[in-house]
Amino acid sequence: MIEPTTPHLRPLGASPAAGRHDRLGPRRTNITTVHEIQTPEYWDSLYDAGYEIAPSTADERQWLRALVGVEPGMRVLDVGCGKGELSAHMADWGMRVTGLDFSLSAIAAARDVHPDRGGLLDFDLYDVTATRPLVPAPEPVDLVVCRLSFEFVDSPRFMVHLGRWLKPGGVLYITTHITEKMPRGLAHHGISATRVGELADAWKHMTAYRLPDNLLGIVLRG
Repeated sequence: MIEPTTPHLRPLGASPAAGRHDRLGPRRTNITTVHEIQTPEYWDSLYDAGYEIAPSTADERQWLRALVGVEPGMRVLDVGCGKGELSAHMADWGMRVTGLDFSLSAIAAARDVHPDRGGLLDFDLYDVTATRPLVPAPEPVDLVVCRLSFEFVDSPRFMVHLGRWLKPGGVLYITTHITEKMPRGLAHHGISATRVGELADAWKHMTAYRLPDNLLGIVLRG
C-alpha cells in the first residue's frame, strides 16, 4: 500500500530581491506565450488521430475514493476529461459527473463511447484559455477532478472558477507529474515542487501521495 503523506513543500529559496529589476536597466515587458499544447486545435488534431490519455489504474481510483470520501449522489466536475474514462468510472460509483474539456473532438468521442448512466454522466465544452471562455455554470459541486490536466488549466482565472464551483468543504483532486522529475522536453506535463508548495499554502488541508509512473496525487480542501 502507498502511505499518503502531507508534504511540507515550500517554494525553493529565492533572494529577497527576486522579481525586482535594476532601476538603471531596461524596463521589462511581461509577455504571455501560449504553447501549442494549450490550444484546442492542437488537442483536436491529437484526438482526431486516435490519441488516448493513459487510463487511471485501479490503485489510483481506490485512493481517490478513500481520500475524497466518495458517496453516491455527490456532484463532480472532471476538468480536462479527455474521452471520459475517469468520468465514467465516477458515474458508475453513483456520482453525478460532468466531464469538461476544451477539445471538441474529445467531448464528441466521450459522448460516443460513454452512455449517460441513467442521467449521471454528461460532457461539456470548457476552454479556460479563451478570451471569453465558455464557462459552465453548474450547481455547486462536491468535487473537482483534474487528472493530468491541472498543469494546462492552472491560472488565476481557473482558480476563480474553482471558487465559484466548489461547495463549502468541497475537494479539489489533482493527479500530476512533478516537473523536476520529468524528462527534458516533457516538463510542461507536470507542475513544479514550488507550485505544490503554493497550493499547500493556499488551501487549509492538503494530502499528497505517490502513485506509479512518477505520478503525484493531491487532495485539497478549504
